[in-house]
Amino acid sequence: MGGFIARYAIIGLGKIGTAIAKSLIKSGVDPASISGSVRRVESVSRVRHELPDVFVSTNNAEVVKDADIVILAVKPYQVLDALMPIRNVLSSDQLLISVVAGVTTSVIEGIVPSKVIRAMPNIGIVIERGVTAVAPGSRTSNDDVKRACDLFGSMGRCIVVNERYMDAITAISGSGPAFMALILEALWEAGLLLGVPTDISWELAVGTLETSAELLRFRKPWEVVEEVTTPGGVTIRGIRVAEEGGLRGLIMRMIEETARRGREISQEIEMSIRSKISE
Repeated sequence: MGGFIARYAIIGLGKIGTAIAKSLIKSGVDPASISGSVRRVESVSRVRHELPDVFVSTNNAEVVKDADIVILAVKPYQVLDALMPIRNVLSSDQLLISVVAGVTTSVIEGIVPSKVIRAMPNIGIVIERGVTAVAPGSRTSNDDVKRACDLFGSMGRCIVVNERYMDAITAISGSGPAFMALILEALWEAGLLLGVPTDISWELAVGTLETSAELLRFRKPWEVVEEVTTPGGVTIRGIRVAEEGGLRGLIMRMIEETARRGREISQEIEMSIRSKISE
């Protein structure tokens, strides 16, 4: 993470928060420079066991007071409860990176004085193969964006985007692993249907998905289709069935509907937070 030794605070050491902490430590960050919070006292011992040498508390103010970078990793409906009590503890010098789905940088900037970046990592960060999109808020500098990308770059790939794309990105890369798992499961089950033993069918399905992903880093989709497909052969027969069933359109509608629900949730959360702030 460069020569500067940053101090990190993670509000919400759940699955994503804990994965971020582990990735930071794996990348060389001293665990003693990381602090994190949990909501319930009974969770403290569990997290301390998972993250030895990381300071863990139920007090958010205690966790963030000396941090250079604060990572907000709570559920959307917990944002206000997490930030309101510490809005006077956070400073304009601190960088707050929110990995909370559906909550815009402008909403968070309305609560705290910090510089704010919104990030959407996917579950791949738990194995350092994640894809994370980051969107800068109105107070951030290029250096702040670089710090955020350095952080998530240690967990996979980082892409800087305009925030208006975040709902679509959530649908594609955030929800995407679940959709790919469905496709993989269908490949595996098709093998079973055709009489292939369970373990062999699973290895073939996983291997095919991995190989296809690697190939598509260097080739366009239609190039791979052309290389695999021969006139009058087996692949074109399967492609015809996919086209007749509207497979591509179904996948596009699936992503579109996921993004639409993301926008709905975002609007609901934003209205709720803004109304409570104005009370």
